[in-house]
Amino acid sequence: MKRILFIIILLGIFVCLSADPVPLPQKEGHAFDDLKDEYKLVSYFFSPNQKKYCKKLDEENKWKYISAFWKAQDPNPATESNEFLFEILNRVEYCNDHYSHFNKGWKTDIGRIYIKHGKPFEVLKLNTGSGTKYAQKEYQIWKYRITNFQTYLFIDLHQSRDYRLIYSDGDETEGSWADWLNYLGSDFDEGLLQ
Repeated sequence: MKRILFIIILLGIFVCLSADPVPLPQKEGHAFDDLKDEYKLVSYFFSPNQKKYCKKLDEENKWKYISAFWKAQDPNPATESNEFLFEILNRVEYCNDHYSHFNKGWKTDIGRIYIKHGKPFEVLKLNTGSGTKYAQKEYQIWKYRITNFQTYLFIDLHQSRDYRLIYSDGDETEGSWADWLNYLGSDFDEGLLQ
């Protein structure tokens, strides 16, 4: 029995040591030290009115406004840590690890959607068909179906792993390109978006 308990403790220590560390905010109550980056990240969650208001503020008051926003998102203010902010920081790190190319992953279209909504319920990775007037390209359809019904279509326009958002459904803060279907071709099955 002691031997089993010892093995369980060792496994627990191994799991703790091998787990990715949770990134800590650079500045108290913020994700970044740089106001430009901080504003870009928080703007993923701002309403149009919040963006408009924040743009009018001077630097000191922008920091205060952003800090108040993060604090308001904290699901458990009784604890010292802001679990929402830590989750967003983990998503930023994931995006930098998986979606970086010319820019940091969190600044890309695909990174923005991941940061806002987390891991998709379903991901389809496909190639454009022969019915497109452009060269064949990879694209991904991300579906969120648990709390919201949202669909995003990203295409790798320059074959550089920089997936651009060309279609969205169910998210009023994201738009679709007017000619998005032209990039996929006449043989694209729109049923894939359901």
